[in-house]
Amino acid sequence: MLTLTYQLEIMASPKRVWHVLTHSEYYSLWAKAFSPNSQFSGNWGEGEQICFFDPELGGTKAIVDRLERNHHLEYHHISIFGVDQIQEIDSDSARKWIGSRETYQIEQTDHSTLLVVTIETHPDFVAMFNDGWEKALPQIKMICEQQE
Repeated sequence: MLTLTYQLEIMASPKRVWHVLTHSEYYSLWAKAFSPNSQFSGNWGEGEQICFFDPELGGTKAIVDRLERNHHLEYHHISIFGVDQIQEIDSDSARKWIGSRETYQIEQTDHSTLLVVTIETHPDFVAMFNDGWEKALPQIKMICEQQE
């Protein structure tokens, strides 16, 4: 696994940044950087399962490992699935994806909020994450600052 880190300073409160990251109406706006119809289902809570998916492409299932509202979110991926919703764990892609971890750290600074996203992933997914976060971070910033 490789560790990738992305960060962004946002002129909004940690509560606002958290809301944009974890509420479906905002998630779908910034996560389209990864897939056009990105959405999620499930509950944000430690030990809970969350599915991230595009209805036309399939998705991934994750388990929330740590959650401190407005400050920290961490989860690891346990499977992938296609548009048929059938869970896949044995394919080459699934074996490379399973165990990937995403961590979102939200830190209040003197005049802004720092969002640090850390991804632990297989080398095959580095380009996808780099491209996706290059597009997603400006969207997160815009949404957060627009409504604060």
